[in-house]
Amino acid sequence: MRILLYGGTFDPPHNGHMHNLKLAAACVKPDKVVIMPAGAAPHKAASSTPARLRMEMCGCFCALAGSADIPQLEISDWEICQAQEGKKNYSDTTVTMLAQKYPGAQIYMTVGSDMLLSFDSWHNWQHLLQSCVLVAVSRECDDFAALHTKAAEIDPTGTHIVFAQGAALPMASSRLRAQMQNGIVCTDALPENVQRIIEREEVYLPCRTQH
Repeated sequence: MRILLYGGTFDPPHNGHMHNLKLAAACVKPDKVVIMPAGAAPHKAASSTPARLRMEMCGCFCALAGSADIPQLEISDWEICQAQEGKKNYSDTTVTMLAQKYPGAQIYMTVGSDMLLSFDSWHNWQHLLQSCVLVAVSRECDDFAALHTKAAEIDPTGTHIVFAQGAALPMASSRLRAQMQNGIVCTDALPENVQRIIEREEVYLPCRTQH
């Protein structure tokens, strides 16, 4: 059995996330995809968007379920529950949990350009690399050489990192949040159900000047 883990803050999930998941899934042909919204990512500032909303917005990924490359898809709140217990979300811990939940399964983990380039600074990164296969997805149009150089450095055998094939779709949640907070409409970058939740909950509202 092949399990593809796709984690992130997803604040909010956008079309770039959808695109990257499709590329990763086409690369490894998983039996199941596990979407894992982070509760308290150790390498990022805590999200101010309630976890329940980020979980709900991740429902956009369900549109991909049932395809040839993504036959099953689960949205897991495991890391969010861990954070509610005061625990940090380390990828090594999450992969270990999945390995215990699915004995004998091959675990794959999707990583973007920035994640791969900083991978050897992660908590227990050597153990993590031996516990799963990284599926690297380019997030920038000109990072191909840097990614392959980094992969050769941290995985000389070439057995624990694979590269998803396909053009990059540069997009970042932080940039979209900043644009929306400045009154810029970002509907072209967001799945429809994510847009509806944003409008309903009035998150990422334009900043108001204080007088």
